Amino acid sequence: MEQRRIKDFALNDAVTSIFAVRKKDVREYSRGQFVLLELGDCSGRIAGVVWEPDQFCLAELRDGMVVKAQGVVGEYNGKKQVTVQRLRLARDGEYLPGDILPTSSVPEDVRKERILRLTHEIQNEHVKRLVVSFWSDSQFMDAFLKAAAGKLWHHACIGGLSEHSANVASLALRVAEGYDFLNKDFLIFGGLLHDVGKVRQYAATTSIDYTDEGRLVGHIALADSWICQRAAAIESFPDALLTQLRHILLSHQGMHEYASPILPQMPEAFVVFYCDEIDSKMGAIERIREKHGGAGWSEYVKLLDRYLYFGDKQGS
Repeated sequence: MEQRRIKDFALNDAVTSIFAVRKKDVREYSRGQFVLLELGDCSGRIAGVVWEPDQFCLAELRDGMVVKAQGVVGEYNGKKQVTVQRLRLARDGEYLPGDILPTSSVPEDVRKERILRLTHEIQNEHVKRLVVSFWSDSQFMDAFLKAAAGKLWHHACIGGLSEHSANVASLALRVAEGYDFLNKDFLIFGGLLHDVGKVRQYAATTSIDYTDEGRLVGHIALADSWICQRAAAIESFPDALLTQLRHILLSHQGMHEYASPILPQMPEAFVVFYCDEIDSKMGAIERIREKHGGAGWSEYVKLLDRYLYFGDKQGS
């Protein structure tokens, strides 16, 4: 059978596809045990149920494994679900990372060019040298261009971090067009590097998930440490300047309840925070909008505590 993406599944489709196992749960019922799954590919996620699991499915199958599964698409509680009839571990050569993980729609060379162009606009030589120190580290730059900006919510895809970072810097510069007292170098710095710690907060293997370091330390603390280390390697880097740059990163989540260690207290810190909010929300809303075909009402969105309306379909 032809392999199809989850986003294209329709009710009653017979499907044979490659999936990453996002979650597995063994349950009991009157006839024995069954297995609930959350399956994913590069286009999305779908629930799965195995009513007659074999020993592999019950005992050996683990979160993060990549499987080849055959089944029929049905519906449960108003959502699509695959009733899995056959399932085995996927073999080498049957899939590529891009088959099971979403990837930014912006090509990597375009994302890289945006990052470098924005960096070139920085006027202060100390700030520019600090930012360039990240991009001139080829190993770091490669990791940055492939990193995700989130696990599930916004820009949760390969390349999502660099896309989001360039968006925030560009949005901040547009805000600065209306307020000539804003320091554009600070805005570019904050936009490009506010989430840089996510290079090590998340790992993208068969799914995007937190690393131990990401959970125990977090991307804000990681970024602050790296900024201090790299600034120390630049001759005569002004202490007062470093303090201001650190503040922009440390406060970029805006509120203590959002895990920001401090609140924004510089104009540029406010701008970076709000531009980060705009792009993260729009990134998530765009994903939800595409999931619903660009029109009508969404399902209830818990993280926004509301439904979303995307208007009527054209021509209807």
